[in-house]
This record gives sequence, structure tokens and C-alpha cells, in this order.
Amino acid sequence: MNGAEPAFSHLLRRHAQHLQRLVSRRLRDPEDVLDVIQDTHLAVWRALQSYDARRPFEAWLTSIALNKCRDWARRRLVRLALISRVQADIVREGVGIDEHSAESLAMGEEAVCELAQALDALPAQLREPLILTALLDVPQAVAARKLRATRKAVEMRVRRARQHLQQALGAETTRLGYSCG
Repeated sequence: MNGAEPAFSHLLRRHAQHLQRLVSRRLRDPEDVLDVIQDTHLAVWRALQSYDARRPFEAWLTSIALNKCRDWARRRLVRLALISRVQADIVREGVGIDEHSAESLAMGEEAVCELAQALDALPAQLREPLILTALLDVPQAVAARKLRATRKAVEMRVRRARQHLQQALGAETTRLGYSCG
């Protein structure tokens, strides 16, 4: 790849302001903006060989950046839902957060991170119905309409997603509503 890196760097510098504005309009936290821009740069680098030079580079870059923003939003939604579930379980059990040791809090955070990674690793066709039904409590019929699938297909995808998660997280995780902790 002689000369590819300097040319790539030049392209990214040339479109840096556009990319910054685009991502900043969708994300509020400056650190998240930087993370998504970095993810976009990496994705562009990895997909550079598939770029069709007859099409505008900026449009291709924009498409990748928007997909990275959507990915970030989905991951954030999953994390927020998981945190909400954990907090609700703590309140329901009558246990105050102050009563937890630093070790148990760290273990809980680690479990949430492992679950988030396992969810990210799922194919989108399994992850999306699982998030809709298990985390957001959307009825399967509604999820089926949103995903343009049958209710039975949603049911099967959720079952398969849970099986994948169970394998990824170990035998103690039997359902998403969390038993990993």
C-alpha cells in the first residue's frame, strides 16, 4: 500500500469538519463524538478497498459515520436498559447501593460490560428482536411489525439470541433479564 496512508490521512483531514459537524449533531457528549469519529475512521480504512471511486467520497464517509452513530445509539440504549433493570432489581430487593462492597459493584459492572459485548457480537437479526422484546418490553407482535417479520420469526430469533448469549456468558446466564452477577 505505497502512498495509501498519506492519501488516506489527506482525505480524512479534508473531510474532518464535515465529519465533526455530522457526528456532533447526533451525539451530545464530546467524548462520544470523538469515539464515533475514530470508529468511523477505522471502518473507512477497513472498507477502503470496496470504495467505488466513481461515487463521492463524502457521501460514502457520511453513510459510514451515520451507521456508526446508529451503532453507538443502540449500544447506549442497551446499556441504559441494563442499568435500569439492575437499579429496579436493587430497589425491589430493598438493598441500597451503599450496602454493596466495592468488589461486588465492580463485579456487577464487569457483568454488564460482558453482556453488552455479547449483545454487540450477536448478528443484528438476533440482537434487534431481543433488545425490543426483552429489554424494552415491546410485545412480540409490535416488534414483528417494526422488524417487518412474523411474530413466530421474532420469537425464534429471541430464543436463538438467548441461546447465543447463554453460550457467550456461561451456563449461569439463562435469560436476559439478568442472572449474570
